[in-house]
Amino acid sequence: MSALRTLLKYELLQLARDRRTILLSVVAPLVLLPLLLWVMDATGEADRARVEDTPVAVWVDGPDSLWAATMLRRAQALPDTDSVEPLVLRRVAGPVPDSLIGSDDAHLVVRAPGEGDDGLRGLEVLYRASSDVSRGASQRLRDRLREVRLDIRDSLYAAGGLPVEPDSVYPVRPDNIAAAGREAGAWLGVFLLPTLVAIMLIGGSLVAADTLSGEKERGTLETLMTTSVSPNEVVAAKGLAIGFVALAMAVLNLGNLGIWVGFGLMELPTQLDVQLTVPGILGALVLLLPVVALLSAVLLLVSGWARTYREYQLYFLPVFLLGLVPAAAAALPGLELRSVAVLIPVANIALALRDLFADQADPVLSALAIVVTTGAAVWVALLARAGLSTERLLSDSAADRAELTGGPALFPYRVLRWFGIMWVLLLGSSMIAPEWFELRGQVLLNLLGIFLGGSILMTWRYKLPLREAWALRPVHPLVWPAVLVGAPSGFLLGIGVAELAGIFLPVPPQVIEAFGQYLLPEGMGIVQLVLLLAILPGITEEIAFRGLLLYGLRRQLRPVALCVVVGIIFGLFHISLFRILPTAYLGTVLALVTLLTGSVFPAMVWHAINNSVALVPTAAGWGLFESGVPVWIYPIAFVGLVGSLFFMHAVGSGYPGVTKKGGAESGGERTDRE
Repeated sequence: MSALRTLLKYELLQLARDRRTILLSVVAPLVLLPLLLWVMDATGEADRARVEDTPVAVWVDGPDSLWAATMLRRAQALPDTDSVEPLVLRRVAGPVPDSLIGSDDAHLVVRAPGEGDDGLRGLEVLYRASSDVSRGASQRLRDRLREVRLDIRDSLYAAGGLPVEPDSVYPVRPDNIAAAGREAGAWLGVFLLPTLVAIMLIGGSLVAADTLSGEKERGTLETLMTTSVSPNEVVAAKGLAIGFVALAMAVLNLGNLGIWVGFGLMELPTQLDVQLTVPGILGALVLLLPVVALLSAVLLLVSGWARTYREYQLYFLPVFLLGLVPAAAAALPGLELRSVAVLIPVANIALALRDLFADQADPVLSALAIVVTTGAAVWVALLARAGLSTERLLSDSAADRAELTGGPALFPYRVLRWFGIMWVLLLGSSMIAPEWFELRGQVLLNLLGIFLGGSILMTWRYKLPLREAWALRPVHPLVWPAVLVGAPSGFLLGIGVAELAGIFLPVPPQVIEAFGQYLLPEGMGIVQLVLLLAILPGITEEIAFRGLLLYGLRRQLRPVALCVVVGIIFGLFHISLFRILPTAYLGTVLALVTLLTGSVFPAMVWHAINNSVALVPTAAGWGLFESGVPVWIYPIAFVGLVGSLFFMHAVGSGYPGVTKKGGAESGGERTDRE
């Protein structure tokens, strides 16, 4: 214990002497959080002012445009109220091309098609949602037109002899019963954890990068390991140093936020305007402690795994992005702590923080969330100690030889890095793709640019044998009937997996509906849908995941673990939270199919059938799965899936170097498991 204290003191003294680390990991975040809140508030106010003050260019066209112009004049003449926001119209005569809608020349188009079959008039307000001014003006104009409509309706009622005010007939009055500050507190809970996790990861990373991978590169770690201090104590001291920095950042930023807001030095944005109390801040700190421990253990593990400072930086980016995913769980609509989410580390703390600031904390569930996340932190810490206390802490002879040799020998040590980069590219493409890109452009970019392009680049970079790396091997003819039985059976079981996931991680129906509308855009035929969303993914995704990823990991994992890991990584690439578990199940099954047959071709066909069975009935309007799958179908599907896999095992040749039937790899290479 004395050696551990001495080492920890040494690490902290080294940290205190490093001005760069102190500046970036401690001082900068103290300014960053208030600055971020101020920017949010200032930007929101500036956007609102810009939208309100910008004169709106409105084009009026249609057979009844004179009447529409009259309605617009009445709408603009209404006084501003709480329900009628300011609007400055700059009316222009039409018609106008659709391409101008949303531009400065035509923020809105009001079309008056004339009287309908029922003899009534109506207006169409066209706007472009990608333009703040167009979108905001559309909402304001529609609110004003509704008020005009109510005035016309009331005058007609009065002319017809209605003896009472129309609004007094069956009135419905909404009333927000949430206590003052609860709604803002919930928003603060949503915002706080992702921000703190990002700050702690960045600050802790500066220490972690230097503490193991940096010392390996400089050679100072080898000197330390030759002393009488045990490797376990070295690892523990470095882990505690990382944890100390992360904890200090959490405490300082929470206290910093309390001081800025509590003393009135800064106003929170309107949606985050909540009274922060000392008990609330202390409760948040208690909830953050297990998150600090988990992040520290993860950073320690990554730092120990990397052999150089540069390699650590490459690993850190996907770790950073993955760490933000559960931290943002409180932003998901309908996700509550009283669900299976309480068993998901970090996500449960995010939900508990949201409930805490909304004054709806559940002590029992919050305590369970702390226990679960603490358990995950302990498990990762033990994993780090077990892995880093071995001789790999100093060197990895197999990896070192691969570094010198390069080519195919190096690929197993680089494959996860490549897929991490591909995941970041996929996430970025989905976030920044322009509106006009639509489904076709997004699919082609992801499938051809990221998956197929990345596969070709990896194959060229490491000089991989194409046939072996992509698993382009012929299969026994009897494999194909098994695929035709197994793919629909697996799809039906996948629906069950999705329904189970929905029970524990409920997803609002509107999210599912919006996703379905995105996948089934108007004007796209069934043949084109099947090509883009079934056949093309079946080819490109299988080459990437059941081809190169499986090939790269085949020596690192046993067959069952190999299938599961490939499946999980495949699921993570389907970024929507509600899709991860079902697609991970599909990826695991497809990896097993590839191992049993030794070829990627059956997995390609299986994948294409799976997607087609999901797309075609919906696109054709058959409605086969709208009401779910009858329970009695699942046992039949299970028998069909298991039976087809056993049949493949019987007739398939197996994956070389992994399964017994596959035999040794070409060249007689031995695997790490042997």
